[in-house]
Parts: sequence; C-alpha cells; structure tokens
Amino acid sequence: MAQEIERKFLLKNDAWRELAPGTAYRQGYLNSAKERTVRIRTIGDKAFLTVKGLNTGATRAEFEYPIPLAECNAMLDTLAEKPLIEKKRYKIPYGQLTWEIDEFFGDNQGLIVAEVELEHEDQPFDKPDWIGDEVTHDPRYFNSNLVKHPYTQWHGGHIVPRAEFRVFGQDVIGIVKHRMWDAGAVLQKARAMPAETYFISRHTDAANVKVRDGLLDIKLKTAETPDGYEIFQPAGKFQFPVPRGDLAAIIGHLKVNLQLDRAVYSYNEFLALVNTHPDLALVTVEKMRYGFTVKGVICEYARVFLNGACIETACCESEDPAAVKQAAEALGISALPNTSYLKAAKRVTGML
Repeated sequence: MAQEIERKFLLKNDAWRELAPGTAYRQGYLNSAKERTVRIRTIGDKAFLTVKGLNTGATRAEFEYPIPLAECNAMLDTLAEKPLIEKKRYKIPYGQLTWEIDEFFGDNQGLIVAEVELEHEDQPFDKPDWIGDEVTHDPRYFNSNLVKHPYTQWHGGHIVPRAEFRVFGQDVIGIVKHRMWDAGAVLQKARAMPAETYFISRHTDAANVKVRDGLLDIKLKTAETPDGYEIFQPAGKFQFPVPRGDLAAIIGHLKVNLQLDRAVYSYNEFLALVNTHPDLALVTVEKMRYGFTVKGVICEYARVFLNGACIETACCESEDPAAVKQAAEALGISALPNTSYLKAAKRVTGML
C-alpha cells in the first residue's frame, strides 16, 4: 500500500514564479468524505483516478491509476462534485526535494499553496526563503474541502491588487543595471517567458486580457495612485474551451460588441472571432526577463518583442504604492513615462 507524506505551506512572496513553468490541472471528486476521497483529474493530456484515506498527521494511504482522458473529462463534467478544482502546478527542486506550488483559479482564485513530499514525517528539510506559514493540519486547505468551501468564500479570502510602475525605451536596461546594485537588488533566475497574446481594444485601457500558457487571463483596472501607478485587480483565469457566458463578460470589458453563436469557444475560435472586429487587435509578446527584488518590491528588466518589434522595459510592482515609488527612484527610472503593456502594444499596432 502506497503512503503519501506531505507538508503544506503558504507563500511569503512571488519569488518562486521565475523558477519553473506551470502545468494545468483540472480535478474533481466523486467522493469527498473525511474517511476517504476519490479524485479524478487531468494533467495536461493525461488523466488519473486517485483514492486517498484518512489523514493521520501528515500521512495517509494513497492509490492512483491512469484512466482514459476522454472518460475523465466526461466524469468531471457530469459526475464530479462542483465546483471543480482548477490550478497550475509548478515543480521546483530545492536541495534534495521538489516543492510543488499550486496556484488556484476559478472559485479558489487567489489561493497559492506549496507542498513538499517526504519519506517519513520526521524527515528534516530546508525551506526556501519564499515559504511562509505551515498549514499541513488545517483542513481548509485540503483540495477536497476547497470544493465545499472555496477560498473566495472565506472571510478575508480575496486577491490583493498591486500597484505597477513600468517604463519602455531603448536604453532602459542600462539605467537599471547601473543602479540596481546600489539599490540592494536580490537577483532571481533569468527566464525566457512563454509567449503571450494580448487582446487590445481601441476603446479602453482598463481591461488587460491575454492568453498565456493556454489560459485566458483578465485583469481590470480598479484605481490609480496619486503618482500615476495603475492598480489592476485579477478578475479571472479560464481554461479553453471557454463558455459563452464567461467570454461575453470578457468582451464586454473590452467595450466592443461581438456576436457569440457557440456554446463554448476554443482558443483558435476566439482568435478568429477577435480578428473580425476592426477595433480589436492581437499583439504577440515575447520577452527575456531578469527578475529581482528591491526591499521586497518585485522588479524586472527585460528585452521585449511586440509583434517582432524589439524594445526594453523595466518594472516595479507591490501592494504598497509608496514602496513602488521608492524602488523606481532607487533604480533611476522614476522620471520616465509610466507606460503599461496595453499602451505599448497600442503604439506598435498604431492605435495610439
């Protein structure tokens, strides 16, 4: 009989994001009783059925079997308890172990949990700097309980928006590199980011809609600080195919009218739909990102290609606008125009 021994933790910050790509998971429960859970889930193009026993400390029995992908999707759609668990998993080696970070979407958007699997409960292990409080014994964080009591329904369960200051230009990287050491920069792993497709509208700069890693992501502008830093609130991430109702809401935020005749839309069908409207445009964004932090503020500089046009960018973002201002000043970019990706993409397409 297989046994699962794992510890769960919350995250202190986003420093882990640059360390590994994520894989989409979609899962549901045929039985979520405390004594036993029966889970089905898809991981990319594979599917599994898993039976788990009652937790004893950090240990419980586990049995897992591969099943046909089409049958798993059918059971998820028709038999599994709702809402389904939608998440991306990032696997990050650290020391002799691998940490698995789950970023949840849908009804559990805003929740991020890290897990590490051990050989025995008393096994010592080192924790990365980005690991926060332990929640191993808090049943609220069990995936089976997130179906019954989603994170967005918890008291205080919400996504804290960040203020962002971003600049574009042809000599931005040189300015930042010259100042970052004196600013006390803590480096992260450099990373070639997955290509993103931005959907921009002639009628608004307040809806950031893009596809990255196969997920349709929307953030909405909710405020602007006295210094002009824009604050965007995550409004949802959707796996394709996307239902017509969700797509209609997203298109509404782009301030255009599109006829939606299908019940669901695949990625290619959505692209074709956008291409029919004269006030919408697609911009492909590719970048090599160099991430770091300055006194806890998330920063980056990057070489970016917008529909093939090369430009440099730098950014500071945090939940604390005052900290963003201090970081931008320390990096020598605070006097440059604050320009979002949306506005930069519009310049490339001629919308500005």
